[in-house]
Amino acid sequence: MKINPTILILMLGSLCQSAIGHSEAVKFLPNSERRELAIENILTWDAVAKAHNAKPGEQDIGFEFRFQNKTGGQIRINRADSSCGCTVARLPNLPWIITAGQKGGIPVTMDIRGKSGVITKTITIVTDKGIIPLKARVTIGNTSKTLTKRSKEERAANLRAAAQNRQAIFQGKCADCHVKPTVGKQGKQLYATACGICHESKNRAPFVPDLRPLANGKDKQYWQQWTAQSKPNTLMPAFAKEHGGSLDEKQIKTLVAYLVRIFPRELKTRRAITQRNKPALKKPALK
Repeated sequence: MKINPTILILMLGSLCQSAIGHSEAVKFLPNSERRELAIENILTWDAVAKAHNAKPGEQDIGFEFRFQNKTGGQIRINRADSSCGCTVARLPNLPWIITAGQKGGIPVTMDIRGKSGVITKTITIVTDKGIIPLKARVTIGNTSKTLTKRSKEERAANLRAAAQNRQAIFQGKCADCHVKPTVGKQGKQLYATACGICHESKNRAPFVPDLRPLANGKDKQYWQQWTAQSKPNTLMPAFAKEHGGSLDEKQIKTLVAYLVRIFPRELKTRRAITQRNKPALKKPALK
């Protein structure tokens, strides 16, 4: 029987003693503070959770999780997955080999455009020794630049406009939410701003599908069709500029690459982490 290497890694990770435990036990280090490397979770970290209070006008919040390999052997970082496309870890060429004694840092950027309140995202570092969950939290005050929440009436009006012209989201006031946040974005961040705003919204309309369960087995041609041209007689807009959308050819290419290569893996990682964090079933007492 063949064992999927990714699943094996995640299973091994579930057996490791995590230094952070469940989210309730996480202690967040203020983003502006520096601390000695003392938290052991496969690597030794300055913190596995960091928090930032957003200032007015801030849009891209940067974090850095510093580490050192004190294990005496090498550790291979295979990839980094995040709980949302708005939050991205920048890694060098993969796999990233961390030799014994080596120090380094993992930069993480969270895009807070259109968000308000307290936003917490998880970045999962997948290594050959197990998984390392890192958390980034941003508190966004009322003075931060956020988007206005639409009323039910406004949402209904927008749906009627989309039914008449599916490209309406790229025009007028709709562009504030559906075009401006995508400018300059690629790959995962582009998915968050162009796709996630509808397909992963808490107020997702009933006819708008959750893409993650549908991603398994979908190829490049499938995603290219739906993102660039869409299909006739659907409400899904065509995002390519040549069809009246907002994305150029390079952006479409990076978006499709993310959807084909990384998107399905993120779902597997999420499920594995959820399974790992489930409380163990209590055995019935023997009578």
